[in-house]
Amino acid sequence: MTLKLLDLFAGAGGAGEGYRRAGFAIHGVDIIPHPDYPGTYTVGDWGAALADLADWADVIHASPPCPRYSRATPAHRRDAHPDLVEPVREALQAVGKPYVIENVPGSPLIDPAIYCGSSFGLRVRRHRLFESNIPLTAPACDHKAQGQVVGVYGAHADRPGGWKRPDGRSRGVKATSVADAGDALGITHMTNWPDLADSIPPAYTAHIGHQIISQL
Repeated sequence: MTLKLLDLFAGAGGAGEGYRRAGFAIHGVDIIPHPDYPGTYTVGDWGAALADLADWADVIHASPPCPRYSRATPAHRRDAHPDLVEPVREALQAVGKPYVIENVPGSPLIDPAIYCGSSFGLRVRRHRLFESNIPLTAPACDHKAQGQVVGVYGAHADRPGGWKRPDGRSRGVKATSVADAGDALGITHMTNWPDLADSIPPAYTAHIGHQIISQL
């Protein structure tokens, strides 16, 4: 039997693609259309979609917006962003099905598993936290085994010679194209930079998905 997963705040499907690789049928929900999403898709509010589709799903994944918790957001700007982790957790617990909540380091997740791209042979680190009501284990980081690590962030890819800070220092090495960013993240289905910059590597949720299937 194929298990069904509802993917809230789905974006273009970094998380969803991992669950699909693990064997789930996936349905994504986001307020912004993402034609590249690798499953069926609803454009709409997460709460309304949860009410409509909770009975359909066997498992629910949610990736609430992260800017409020991200270290990249200046402290004085964090209150301008929604604080959705707790409301999402309460809604998922009320549904009573297996769930996973994903967010960035610094977010208020409870006893999360920490995933890193170095654990999967990727060219990014992109540490992310995963809370679940099913026990999860993550492979340890292996930064020493990585070669050159690249960034996939901001509004665009790198340029020859890289982008410099105003004082002339390097901002670090970024991927040089959409194709290079996709290769670094282990993503093949996305076609634009902003989606890749917002996505987690599917290897993370494939690993989680296999654990959930084995426990269900």
